[in-house]
Amino acid sequence: MRRRVLVVEDDEIFLRPLQRSLEVAGYDIVVRPSGEDAMEALKLEDVDCVLSDRRLPGMDGVELVRRVKVEHPDLPFVVMTAHGTIESAVESVRLGAADYLVKPFEVSELLIVIARAIEIEELRTASRATLRRNQELFAFTNVVTQDPTMLGVVEQLRSAADVDTTILLCGERGVGKKLLAHCVHFAGARRDKPFVALNCAALHAELFESELFGFRKRSFTNVSESRRGSFHLANGGTLLLEEVGDIPQNLQPKLLRAIEDQRVMPLGSDRAVDVDVRVIATTNKDLRLEAEHGRFRRDLLDRLSAVQIAVPPLRERPDDMPLLVRRFVEISARRSKTSVSAISPEAIPALCRYRWPGNVRELENVIERAVLVSRTDTITDLERFLTGGLASAES
Repeated sequence: MRRRVLVVEDDEIFLRPLQRSLEVAGYDIVVRPSGEDAMEALKLEDVDCVLSDRRLPGMDGVELVRRVKVEHPDLPFVVMTAHGTIESAVESVRLGAADYLVKPFEVSELLIVIARAIEIEELRTASRATLRRNQELFAFTNVVTQDPTMLGVVEQLRSAADVDTTILLCGERGVGKKLLAHCVHFAGARRDKPFVALNCAALHAELFESELFGFRKRSFTNVSESRRGSFHLANGGTLLLEEVGDIPQNLQPKLLRAIEDQRVMPLGSDRAVDVDVRVIATTNKDLRLEAEHGRFRRDLLDRLSAVQIAVPPLRERPDDMPLLVRRFVEISARRSKTSVSAISPEAIPALCRYRWPGNVRELENVIERAVLVSRTDTITDLERFLTGGLASAES
C-alpha cells in the first residue's frame, strides 16, 4: 500500500526535488504552501505523515504542529528547519512532532526519518488497539456471576485495581484467579504497561531464580546471551506469580527483597537493576498453614497479602451454573462453527450436583467437548463428559 505524505512548503525551488525524491521512493504526495492550507487539506485528505518547513507564510511550522496534534493527534509530523532555527524544531518535537530534519539533508536521511515516523505511529496505534481489546476482554463486567460471594470478590478487586499494592488471590485450581488478575491489571493505572505471568508450579526448581531475575551472558555454560527475568519484563506493569506457594524456600528471601526494594540482581551480575512492578500472586494452598509448618516465609506472606481475597469454588456458586453454561456454549459454538445454541434445562441439575474438582476451567472443557460432538442444536447428555460420573458429586 502506497503511503501519502502532506508536504507543506512554499519554496518551489526546494520543493521540486523533494517531491520527486519522495515519489521515486513510492510515496504519494499532497502539497500545500502554507499552514492554513495544510489544515484545510487535512479535512479532505487522508495522509500518513506531514512533512513541513518550519518557516511558512502566516502560521509557522511550530504552530502548525500544535494545531495538527490537537485535531489529528495520531498523525506523524516531521519538521524541516535551517541551522539557525533548530531550537524551534526541538520545540516542535516537544509539542508532538516525531522528528526534525536540518536543511540541507540527504534524500536517504529524509526517507529514513519519514519511514520511522510512520512505523512508530503504526506501532502506537496497534498498541492502543490491543489495549482497548484487552480492556474489553478483561473488564470486570465480563466476570460471569450472580453469586453474592463472587460479586463481593469482584467489587473488592475493582476497588483495589488503582491501589498500587500487592494482591493475593486464594482458591482452588480453575476458579478463575488468573482472569481476575488480568481484570485488576487492565482496570488499573498500569493498564498500558506489560502484564507478565509466571507459573511457579510449572517451573523446575533450578530455573526459578533465572526466570524471576534473569541472567547475564556467560553466567552458565554455553550461554552466550543475556536474558531478562520476569521482574524486568514486567517493568512498569504487573507481574502475576501463579501458585506462589510452590516457590522454593531458598528463593523466598530473594523474592521478598525484590518486592520490597523494587530491585533485582540478575544471575552472573554484580549490579542490581531497578524495577517498578506491581505483584499479584495466586495460590491454591493454605499459605498460613504452610507458614506454620515452616514451608513458606511468614514475612513473604505478609508482604504478598496486603490485599488477600478468597475466590469461591464453582460448587459453592450453583446460581452461576446456567450463566456460565450459556457463555461457554456460545464461545465453543463460535470456535467450532457449529449450530449448537443451548443446553437442555434437565441437564442443569446434574451439573449442579457434580463437585467440579477442576472448577470453572473444567466446566468450560466439558461444554467444549459436548458442543464438538453434539448432533443437534441443544445438548441433552453431559454426564458422560464428567470425570468419574455423577457418583463423585454425591460422595
